[in-house]
Amino acid sequence: MRWIQGHGAGLISLRSVVRFHPATIKIMQNLNQITAVIVLYNTTDIIFKCLENLRNINIIIVDNGRNNQNLIKKIKSNKNIIKYFRFKKNIGFGRACNFAFKYSKTKYTLLVEPDVLIKEIDILNLVEGFKNYPEAGVLVPTLVDKDSAIIDKLENLPELNSKEANLVKSKFNNYLPKNIINGDVCVNFCWAAVLLLNNEIIKKIGLFNKKIFIFWEDFYFCRKLRTLKIPIIKIFNSKAIHIEGFSTKKNLLSNFIINKHHILSSYIYFKVNKNEFYLTKKIFLYLFRFMTYLFILNLNKSLKNLARFCATYKYKYLK
Repeated sequence: MRWIQGHGAGLISLRSVVRFHPATIKIMQNLNQITAVIVLYNTTDIIFKCLENLRNINIIIVDNGRNNQNLIKKIKSNKNIIKYFRFKKNIGFGRACNFAFKYSKTKYTLLVEPDVLIKEIDILNLVEGFKNYPEAGVLVPTLVDKDSAIIDKLENLPELNSKEANLVKSKFNNYLPKNIINGDVCVNFCWAAVLLLNNEIIKKIGLFNKKIFIFWEDFYFCRKLRTLKIPIIKIFNSKAIHIEGFSTKKNLLSNFIINKHHILSSYIYFKVNKNEFYLTKKIFLYLFRFMTYLFILNLNKSLKNLARFCATYKYKYLK
């Protein structure tokens, strides 16, 4: 039993203090229902701000490599990290989340990227949200900027933004992204930067598509939920800051990976026919652009097109 100093003489037990604070007990009970999952790759110091907000939640970390070992040692010093997995090679964001999710034994799992700052009260508001929406598979916070101004907008799955025969539905889909939310709302899509999963539901249907290395895994997951008519609810009184692009150090290799898999994952998402002549044209186009930009020493655009060439060639010709 732990003891603390009282206002009078002598010590009082922590157990006796907690007994008179039912609100504190409820908070800890709700936090104990959550396991947080964080995937690291070439991560930055922003991770420590993220971890500070999760200090009362058990965490599973998947290390996809290329991380500074001094930084990793400091991360591991956090007592609430219950599992730390290190892979010999980068297995991708989606597969890393799938792997860690198998070890989550709590009622809920919080998927959170290192560059997302979400306070404890906002996590608790997500948990409370499941009492209002028990049939939901996922609850997500409303995104705000550093000054707490709402920057979140209603976004859609890409295929629903296309022109449709149904004019009313088309107008509605085009209307969504132009509006900032002002209450809880059921959405077709949410970014995978921060998600609170209902484990009972998601364990049955699975998480991300293992074929998608990075990017588009959230689109794929949200489309699956929509097809199965499982709600995704954005909770208005839960806020999070996403400092987008700060979770990974930028260098030539990371830029190559980003450009390659952004294209490759889109082919997988849309199930592009590998026999389409469209892909052959893209291969020659990206190869031509790569060589042209290299000739004029524009290395950034040259590398970008090389990555796209590799992605398209891999999708069309390799398994």
